[in-house]
Amino acid sequence: MAAREFKQRRSQATYEALLKAAARVFARSGFDAAQTPDIAAEAGVSTGAFYRYFKDKREIFVEVVAEHLRASQQEVMSKLTPERFLGDGRSSPDKRRAIEMVLDVLFDRIARDAELERVYLSMSYSDPDVRRLRAQYEDEGCQTLAKLLEIIVPREVVPDPAAAARVIGITAVEIAADRAGLRPQVGNLASSDAQVKAALREMLFRYLFPGEPLNVEPAAPRGRRRR
Repeated sequence: MAAREFKQRRSQATYEALLKAAARVFARSGFDAAQTPDIAAEAGVSTGAFYRYFKDKREIFVEVVAEHLRASQQEVMSKLTPERFLGDGRSSPDKRRAIEMVLDVLFDRIARDAELERVYLSMSYSDPDVRRLRAQYEDEGCQTLAKLLEIIVPREVVPDPAAAARVIGITAVEIAADRAGLRPQVGNLASSDAQVKAALREMLFRYLFPGEPLNVEPAAPRGRRRR
């Protein structure tokens, strides 16, 4: 879903203010409790002004989700460039660090918007438009990752880049969501965010680059969850 554009600067500004306000209201109140007057007040406009741009709260929610997914994908995928893994020909690239950088962006992005992610994920199971957007952006992300794998990893290591991309993409997102508190948890988490992220990094590194030296860094002490 492409973002709407308006010829008048004021109309564009109001539209964008409503989207940002709606994201905050939905994250704070959830979809069911959020009301259009709340969104309008958050944006600093009248309820009547809201209805000049959106017919109801569901319509603006779908557009908020589309914008959220678009920004998230752009932020993460901008780090997935072949140069980060192949280098520039003058020095050997740090592949482990490249993986870690992408995971840092992904974990930070989901944690930053955790409450909106919670509402979005819940709605993706019941609303057909939200479900379609989720499927679309997940598929685009997997396609981008698959193309990268085709370039940086030999086929004898990863025979099916599309399958590998789907496994890696879904796994990374689910673990990032878990660390952001979006999955059911009982009691205190046994490992810190840093430990979990390091474990995921090493798993991906050993799978994609089996000929590279293994990590010899000492493990961080176990304890309370920390970022």
